[in-house]
Amino acid sequence: MSEGPARYLDIDPESYSQSQKDVLAKVAAGRGRVPTPFKVWLHSPKLAHAIEHLGTMLNTQSSLSEREFELAIVLIAQHWESPFVIESHVRFLRRTGFPEAVLQQLVARQVPKLETAREQAIYDVFMAFERKQVASDEVFERATKQLGRDGLAELIAFLGYYTSVAMAMKIHRQPMPAPEG
Repeated sequence: MSEGPARYLDIDPESYSQSQKDVLAKVAAGRGRVPTPFKVWLHSPKLAHAIEHLGTMLNTQSSLSEREFELAIVLIAQHWESPFVIESHVRFLRRTGFPEAVLQQLVARQVPKLETAREQAIYDVFMAFERKQVASDEVFERATKQLGRDGLAELIAFLGYYTSVAMAMKIHRQPMPAPEG
């Protein structure tokens, strides 16, 4: 992360507009908490409303399992070198029972030895994007077979949505999350 103080500007809850209050209530109802990126998006209530709908759908209604979408999030956070998102979502991925040895491979940006064909399909699709390539026919066929067209569409949306999250946290120099424990 670049040096310097955090750049996000907390909005005093006493000065929230009705639109800001509404979006925060909707986020909390849909996810059980208000994720940190909303400190950024709340400055644009229209954006916060729009992005809340997509983010809540992806995080609560996706055909991808929590373990699968957390894998995708860690991969895209590493692509953008966004420490806050990497650290946060490695923790979430660990909580899904993801093997520690594989987590360490991911953190070290080594090719991981993934346990399922679905996880491998997620990794392969991401790697095509990472290399700025169109996924090969083989990768595409494996992804649609393993994830379905709905799962592939959701994976692409996860990668895009969490690109926004990673960039927001990085440009605002969001401090690293406190250690667990």
